Amino acid sequence: MSHGGSPVSNAATSGVAQEQGAPLGATLHEMVRRGRAFSGHERNCSFLNLGGGKFANVSSVCGFDFPDDGRAIALCDWDFDGDLDLWLANRNGPQVRFLRNDLATSHHFLAVRLEGKTCNRDAIGARVEVTVVPPQGGDARQKLIKTLRAGEGFLAQSSKWLHFGLGEATEIEQVTVRWPGGEAEEFGNLAVDGHYHLVQHHGAAQFWSPPKRPEPLEPSELVEPKSTDHARVISAAQLPLPPLDYESFEGKQHQLGQTTAGRPVLINLWASWCRPCLGELRELSDRKSELAAAGVDIVALSVDRLDTQKATATTAAPELLKNVGYTGTAGWATLATTEKLQLLQDHLFDLHQPMSVPTSLLIDAQGQLAVLYRGPVTVDQLLADVAELSDLTTTAKSLPFEGRWHTRRARLSPHDLAWQLVEHGYLDETIDYIERNRKLLESHYNIPKLLVLVGNGQLARGNAKSAISYYRDALRIDVNYGEAQNNLAWVLSTHPDASLRDGKEAVRLVEAAIRADSRNAASMLDTLAAAYAEVEQYEQAALVAKRAIEIAKSSGLQESAKRIEERLKLYEAGQPYRDQ
Repeated sequence: MSHGGSPVSNAATSGVAQEQGAPLGATLHEMVRRGRAFSGHERNCSFLNLGGGKFANVSSVCGFDFPDDGRAIALCDWDFDGDLDLWLANRNGPQVRFLRNDLATSHHFLAVRLEGKTCNRDAIGARVEVTVVPPQGGDARQKLIKTLRAGEGFLAQSSKWLHFGLGEATEIEQVTVRWPGGEAEEFGNLAVDGHYHLVQHHGAAQFWSPPKRPEPLEPSELVEPKSTDHARVISAAQLPLPPLDYESFEGKQHQLGQTTAGRPVLINLWASWCRPCLGELRELSDRKSELAAAGVDIVALSVDRLDTQKATATTAAPELLKNVGYTGTAGWATLATTEKLQLLQDHLFDLHQPMSVPTSLLIDAQGQLAVLYRGPVTVDQLLADVAELSDLTTTAKSLPFEGRWHTRRARLSPHDLAWQLVEHGYLDETIDYIERNRKLLESHYNIPKLLVLVGNGQLARGNAKSAISYYRDALRIDVNYGEAQNNLAWVLSTHPDASLRDGKEAVRLVEAAIRADSRNAASMLDTLAAAYAEVEQYEQAALVAKRAIEIAKSSGLQESAKRIEERLKLYEAGQPYRDQ
C-alpha cells in the first residue's frame, strides 16, 4: 500500500492507503482480452536428444511446427501400436490437435500400468526401473527409469501408462517398482512389445491385451468461420443493469429504470447512418401493437451525438424515426450510458470488443440483462424471447449444447462490474448499484475491498460520514481487513470535525492492522502516529512518524516522506494533525 489520498481522485493528500499498479498476471490477461496472444506467433518446437547434452531441432521434419498458440501436450499410445502419439491443446483454433506417430521402426517397447494397494491407487510418485539385456554384441545391461507423475508440464496430464522405448533390445531381465513410501518390488517374466498391469504386493506381472484399436482419426482441414456482426447471446448471469440515463430529443434527462419500471424493455442503440438500424426500427414500428400486447417496451437511443466522425445534425435522428413510423420512447444515448454498457459487455465476455450498431439489450422486469443482440433483431425473435423470459436465463437455455447440472448454478456476482464503474469515475452510480444489489454483492469474497474503494471516493469528495460508513461495512464483513482498519483510523484521528474523531478506536484499529501486516507500510505507521497524537501521546507519535519517514524514503516515496515530515513538526510541538 502506498501513502496518498483517494484512488478515485489520485490526490496524494492523506494517510489513506491505496494500491498502485497492476500485477503482471492481470496485465497479460488484459492483453489476451484485447485479442493479443501469448505465443507471439512462435511455431511449435520438437527436439531430438542426441546424447552427450546435444539436441537437434526436428520440428519441421516430424510435422510438429504448427504456428499455434500452444498450451498443453499429452503423450499416450492412442492406437496401442507401441509408439507414443500426441494430443495438443491450443488457446486459439484448432483448440485440439492429434498427432499420430506412424514412423516405421523395428524397435521394441514395454508399457506398464501401476495399481497401488497400500499407497495411492494410481501409484503417483512410483519409480519404475526396467533392466534390459542388450542385443547380441551390445554393451552392458541398460537400466531405464521413469517416475509416474500427476500432471505433465502446463495444463496437461499424459497417460498413466509408463512407456519405455527399448530400441533393439529383445529381452527384459527385470522390472523394479519403488512404490510411494519407498517399498521396492521386483517383477519378472515380462516380454518386449507387451502391456502389463503391475499390482502392488502381487509380485507377478499381469499381461494386458489392448482392446480393438480405435477407429482411425481422419485428418481434417480447419476452415475458419466467416466473421459476422450478428449474434444472439442469452445471459445466464442474471446480471443487474447499472443505472442508465438518456436525454430526450426535447433535452430532458431521464433514467431508464423510471421509464420502464416493472416491465421488460429492449434498449436499442442505433445511428442515422446505419442502414440495418433503420430497417430494424421500421419493423419494430410496423409491429408495435404485437410488442405492446407482449408487454415489452422499446427505448431507441441514437448514438449520433457520440460519433464525431459521422455526427449528423441533431434533427436527423428524430426525423428518421418519424419517417419509419416509430412512436415509442426515444432519445440520445449519453457517453456515460454507452460506456457503462461497454463495461457490462466486457464483464460478460472475456474477449473485449467495442460495441457496434445496431446493438440491443433485452432487460427483464427485474432490471437484469436477459439477451444481448449484436446486429438487427427480428420482432419474431424478440417476441419469442419475451415469452420465455421466466426461464430464458436458465443454464439449459443459454448454453449452445445439452447437458445436466449436478449442482445448482450460482449467479454471477456483479462485483467486478461495480468495481469497473467506480474505477471509471461513476461513484454515484456505484453507490446506487451497491445499495440495490447489496445481498448479491456481499456473497463475493472481495466485497470489503470494493467498499473501501467507494469509501475512499466519498472521502475525496469531503463526505467523511459516508466514508466512515463504508469502512465500517467492510470491517463488518472482514474484521481484520487492514486497508479498512487503516483508512478508518486515519479519519478518526485527523478529521477536523471533533464529532467524527475517536483517537482511542483509531489506535486500536491501526495497531491491529500493523500486527497483521509484517511489512510495516509507511502509510500505516503514518496513521498510527496521527492516532497517537490524537490521544496526546506526542512522544510516541514522533517516534513512529520518524520510522514512517525512513520506510517511505527507502521505498522511493519521497512526496510521502515530505508530508510525514510536516506532520512530525506538529507532534514534536505537542499538536495533533488535522486533515484539511
